[in-house]
This record gives sequence, C-alpha cells and structure tokens, in this order.
Amino acid sequence: MSRPRLHDVLEAGIAAPVTLVAAAAGWGKTVLLSSWVDAGPDDRTVAWLNLEADLDEPQPFWRAVAGALRDATGRETIEPLHQVVGGGVPTEYLPSTVVDAVRDVPTPIVLVLDNLHEITSSEVHDGILRLVERPVAGLSIVVTTRRDPPWPLQRLRLAGLVRDVRAADLAFRYGEAEELFSRLGVELTRAQIEQLLERTEGWAAGLRLAALHLQNRTDVEPAVAAFSGDDHTVAGYLLTEVLDHQTPELLTFLTAVSVVDLVCADLARVLTGRSDAGQVLADLAGAHLFVREVDRPGRWFRLHRLIQDILRARTLSSRERRDLHRRAAEWFRANGQPLEAIHFAVTGGLWRLAADLTGVHAVALVMTGNGAVLERVLAQVPRTVAGVHPELAAGLAGARVAQGRGLDVPHLLEAARGVAADGLPSRRRQRAEVLRQMSAGGFGRLTGDWASVQHAYRRVPLEPDTLAALGMAGGEIVPVVAHNNLGTAALWTGDLAAAERHLTAAVDAALPGVVLAQLNAGSYRALLRAERGELDVAEAEGRKVLATAAAAGLEDTAQVAAAHLALVEVALGRGELVAADERLARLPELRNFGAEPHVRLATALLAAERRATAGDHESALATLRAQLDAEGDRAPPVLLERARILEASLIAGTGEPERTLALLEDLGPPTTSAGLLSAARLRLRLGDLAGAGELRRRLDDLSTTRPCVQILILDAMLATAAGDDTGARDLLENALVAALPWGLRGPFLAEGAELRLLLQACLERGTAAPGFALDLLGRITAGPEETGEVRSLADAPTERERTVLRYLSSSLSNVEIAAELYVSVSTVKTHQRALYRKLGASGRRDAVRRARLLGLL
Repeated sequence: MSRPRLHDVLEAGIAAPVTLVAAAAGWGKTVLLSSWVDAGPDDRTVAWLNLEADLDEPQPFWRAVAGALRDATGRETIEPLHQVVGGGVPTEYLPSTVVDAVRDVPTPIVLVLDNLHEITSSEVHDGILRLVERPVAGLSIVVTTRRDPPWPLQRLRLAGLVRDVRAADLAFRYGEAEELFSRLGVELTRAQIEQLLERTEGWAAGLRLAALHLQNRTDVEPAVAAFSGDDHTVAGYLLTEVLDHQTPELLTFLTAVSVVDLVCADLARVLTGRSDAGQVLADLAGAHLFVREVDRPGRWFRLHRLIQDILRARTLSSRERRDLHRRAAEWFRANGQPLEAIHFAVTGGLWRLAADLTGVHAVALVMTGNGAVLERVLAQVPRTVAGVHPELAAGLAGARVAQGRGLDVPHLLEAARGVAADGLPSRRRQRAEVLRQMSAGGFGRLTGDWASVQHAYRRVPLEPDTLAALGMAGGEIVPVVAHNNLGTAALWTGDLAAAERHLTAAVDAALPGVVLAQLNAGSYRALLRAERGELDVAEAEGRKVLATAAAAGLEDTAQVAAAHLALVEVALGRGELVAADERLARLPELRNFGAEPHVRLATALLAAERRATAGDHESALATLRAQLDAEGDRAPPVLLERARILEASLIAGTGEPERTLALLEDLGPPTTSAGLLSAARLRLRLGDLAGAGELRRRLDDLSTTRPCVQILILDAMLATAAGDDTGARDLLENALVAALPWGLRGPFLAEGAELRLLLQACLERGTAAPGFALDLLGRITAGPEETGEVRSLADAPTERERTVLRYLSSSLSNVEIAAELYVSVSTVKTHQRALYRKLGASGRRDAVRRARLLGLL
C-alpha cells in the first residue's frame, strides 16, 4: 500500500541529516521506505543497504555501505568507493573516505540503512554518528530500527540533526485500514474496523493477521470482537518475532507487569521483585520491544495490547495470579489510588481486601465523580460474594444510585443490612452501616420517597470525631452529603427554613476539590433563592455552580440540574423568554437528567409556564399533563400542588371556567403559601372574588421578595375589583418598589392586561420606579412574542422614540426623562417632536392619547 501521509513525513524528514524510523517488528518500516523510494523523484539517488549481524564490525559495515553507494551512483565515484569495498582503507578512515567519495555527486543521495538494530558495534555507531554530527551536503541517511541506536538522541533532536518517525506515526488510520482490508478481500463495517484499530493500536502486522483471521468467515462480528493476542495467528507471530528471542527472566518480568495496564518503575519493582525494574522498562521502551513510554507524569510505561493479551494468557497458578493482583492493589492503595486498588482486589478475587477498600473510599469516590467507574468495578463481584461483604453490596448500591440507576438496589441494601448486623468487626460494621444509610437515602431521591431520604440521612453521623474514628477517606464529605439531601428533602416538602439551613451548611463546608453533593446543594440553594425572587443572588449562585462544575469536567452531571432550573426561574422572573428557552433546551442534555422524578416534573412545569407566557395554553397543558401522568405518583407534595394549580390555570386559559373551578374543588384547599397564592389569583381571574378573598386571608408571607410582590399584586387586583382605585394604585406602587431591586417582572407579566390600566395610573400619578413601570407597560402592551410593530402608521416610531413615548405617558418632566435615559434634554425634545409629527399630535397629552388608540401604549 502507498501511504502518502507518511511519504510526506519522510520527505520533510530528509531535510535533516538522519531520519530515524523506529518501531517494533511488524510496523511496516521497510515496506514504507520501499514505497516511498518508488514514489520519489527521478533526480534523487537511493542507496539501500539491508543490515545483518555479519556486518557488525567497522570493515564489513563500511564496505557494504560503499558497495551500496557505488552501485547507486555509478562511475563518478567508483574509484574511492572501490578502495573501501576492496578493504584497502584503514578502519579509522572508512567514514571519511565514504564521505569524500559522495561529496562530488551532483544529485541528492539517500542512504537507507535498514534494520540498524542488527548493528551493536560501538565503533560502527561512532562512525555513523560522525556523519550525523558533521552532515554532508546532498547526503541524507534514513534508518529503520527496532530499538533506538546508542546516540545522544535528545541533543541531536534539539540541534535539528535527527527527525523521528515512530510507531504512533506508522500506526494505520481509519482510511488506510479500510483500504488494506478491502484489498485483502475482507469486508468490514466502520465500527468493526475501528474496533480492530483500537485492539491493534494500528499495528500493521496485527491488522494483516486480523485480515487472515477473518478471511472467508461468516461469523465476522463475533470474530472481530474476539480478536486478541491469544489468537493463534497473532500469538504465533509474536512468539516467533519477539518472545522466543527473549530470556526466561525477561519473559517472567513481562508476565508480571502485564497484569496492569500502566506500570512505573516502583510498581514494576513491587510486581517483579527486581530492584532494576525501572531500568528494564526503559531499556525495553528504547528497544521498541512492544513497550512504550506514555505521556504521564512520573514516567509510566505500557505494553502493546496484543502482547499484553498473550502474556496474560500464559499459564500461571491461581496463587501466583492472586499474589500479583494483591501486590498491585496494595501498591495502588499505598500510593493514593483507591479506585485502581479496588479494581485489582476485585479482579484478583481478594474479597476481604476489596470490601475494606470500598468501605473506606466509596463515598469519596462517588462524590468526586468516579461513581460510574466504581460501579463497573463492583458489578464484577458475584452476588454471593456481595451477600457476604456488606461494604461491597452497599458500595455498589451507592455507585448505582449516584448514576441515577436503581438496578437491584433494594436487594443490595437488604443484603448489606443483614450482613452488617452479623459478626463483623465493630469499625467495619459501622462503616458499612453509614454507607448503607447514605445509599438508601440516595435511592429515596430516585423514587421520590422524601420521608425515607430524611429517615436515612438523620441516621448518618455528622460529628467529625465520630467520622474520624470510622477511618473513612474523605470523612468530611459525609456531613455535606447529609446536609445536601436533608436540605433538598426540606425544600420539596415545604420546609423552606430547614432547606436554607441544611443547604447552606453543605455549600459553606470547606472541602478540597469539587464534590458532587456540594454542587447539588449549591444548585438547590440557587433554586430556592430564585423561588423567593432574589434573582441576582440566584443567578450568581447558579452560574457559580455551573462554572465550578465545568472546570472539574462535571458540567453535564445531574447534580447541576437545579442550577439550570434556577436560571430558568431567573429568566422567567425577568421576562427574558429567549434566555429561558435556551436554558430549558440544555436540561435534557445532562447525564441522567431523567433519573429523579422531581427534576423531570420541575422542568416540565417551567416549560409549561414559559409556553403559557407566550399564550400557547394548549401546548403548555400537553407538556405538563404528560409529565404529571408519568411522575404524579412520585412527585414531591409542594411541586405536585404547584403543577395541579398550573394545570387548572392553563385550562382557564383555554376558555373553560366551569371545568377550572371543578378542578380546583377536586384539588381541595392548598397546603402551601405558594399554592394559596396561585389558587387565589386563579379564582380572582375567574370572577370568584369571595373565594379569592378567603384564600388571601390565609396568606401572611411577606418575608421574601417574590411572595411579597405577588401578594401586593393580588391585593391591588382585589382592590380594583372592589372599586378602590386609589388603594389599588398604592398597593401596585408598593409592589413595583419591592420588585425593582431584583428586576422581578414575572409576577406583573403573568397578570398581563389586567394590570395595564393600573400601571398607567401609577405612571400618570408619579411612581418611585418609573423606568421599571414603563418597561413593564411596554412588555405588556407588545405581548410576550411580539416585536412591537405599529398598526396603521405609515411612518412608525423608532425603538428609541417608542421608549421616549412610554416616558411621556408618565408624570416625569423632560429633564427627569433625560436623566432616566442618560441622554441630554435636547435629545429627548428631538424624539418628542418626531413623535408629535408621526402621530399627528398637538402636544404631549394628545400624543399619549393617540398612542393608546394605536396600541403603542
């Protein structure tokens, strides 16, 4: 196969004196150079020398080099090269004689030294190095080798004297592999080719052997899935080309380190018992013997996957294999990598060690975003074993709950309960019980059982001394998890004071790093503050949570869902509908978004409120009902009441007042302040003044912004209905003043046209919040989805002129309007004159009157 991508690499490389093509057997080094030479320009001379062990002395080596150059270049250099070939040049002058012979060749020369790993003579390498360090114009050397030559490569690279082509460059890409299999008559899907590329790491020989393995087979899919280093064709090649040439000591070393995917010097020392393990790894990597150094701090190495497969398939006694896994697990535990330690304990069947590690580290692992990996590891534990070790059962339950999955969790919790009460050492038993209670509380969240959440987390110890005595890693996380869940439960059961207390305790805890429970607590505290109407604070907290999560790579976790909900509430509260739409669209993209019923219903509720704001009551009702049908049985009482009253309000919006009243009667008396307020507003809208007034008398929550504003608006509308225009105006003025600092527009916009005349009255009489009132009036006039187009005017006012028009409808003077808009008085007058002309008005009062007739105000 021709591989133009690599031809380009080689063309660029020969600008340096030496191009080093270094990789283990089977990477296609020689084949690549052959195709490159064949595709090269005609004005370039190529001398090719296949190196073998009998050339591993200066005289035979340089004679062979001279012979290759003589045959390639012809008569112009035949005499000096003939002397070298004939053995008539002393050893010390061989490199210089060869150099002198090629200086006068008019065309560029490429000398290919194939299989330089066969040459071990230091004298030969010294001679080649002289050519590298004192390059000859027009001469480029290209070397293929299975191991790095004994040259000062780093210095040569920095000096620009050596260019490298390594296994990573030689590895086949998808398009190349596709062509290879096609030419070999093996038809594979893209997914199958990518699977083989991953398995072979693009190794040319591995792909060729895979093709041999797959030719004329009908069971291609399972054959691809099963292809590995223990397949007989691959194993045979590795045994012949690599493993059979190694000493028994080295094979024992490689077998020991093959139990881990990545290995460093100290881990290799523990696994093999060899004090020189680090040097052995470095030598193997330098020799490209299917060992590669990986880009990771601390100098780590790994075996090629296929050779790792064949080494892992070697016959070891169960005792030897368990011992290797025990050594690996203990090393990872001692070096602060508990997840890897648990993995090797489980893989080695070291159940007591795995249980102890899980009991110590499970909470910290799950809360720092490693729950999915821990679940995969513990899922390998046989059910009978998990039934004997409570930490394994409770740890697997907790890891699944953290992923939003309830698979087999009740059985795991029951198993952990039974074992924990039976004959374990006290410390292990207490640790397992803490883990079980936390997992049980998490499962309660998934099922919407907030009573069980509170019951479980009230049994979790919060005192630092008690937790320290248990020896749990990250014990400081446990109180944060408990407070987070107790606060969330309090929020959804209507105890907002307790919710604030618990969530704040979780958020304010000083923890190293980013913890999921703390993100969740911050998200719900932002939502709580958005519900209260503290929009600026809610937005700041929500954005902080999302930024923290993004920096830790946790931006798509379910624990930030409430932060998105808070920002939706903020956007709706400010009347920023596009921002609300954008945030709502992002919620379903979160991992495990649908895991918790309260999150799904809260999202549907906000989406329905958004659509109702746009006047699309039918669509809003369909969205809400679909989620109520799915989640109504498990929804928190607070959320369910809010959703049911919204459902009634949406039905009223479709023009069915009798049905709405009937639904309200079926719902019974509201149990929360928010429910009382919503029901009162709905009854007032339906003309049931007595019912609205009765519900209002049960309300007294003026402690937070949103309820305060909503109650003042309700009172203003009740006063209007009773004919008390002055009282209504005063109440609405109080609502404007309370809402202004937060930019809380939502409660006003929700009432729409019902507040229009009252807002105009406030503006005409004079208000402490003229700009805010004018903004509300403009939004109500335009409608939620309108652009403000003017009907029946040939020359419509500009956006700036319409802003000035809204101020003209107030009691503000031109000087005060200019101050509100941060413009000069003359600018205001210019817009004023333009408005009079466009409206055909004789003055300010006439302009306002005509604007109202035209729907501009």
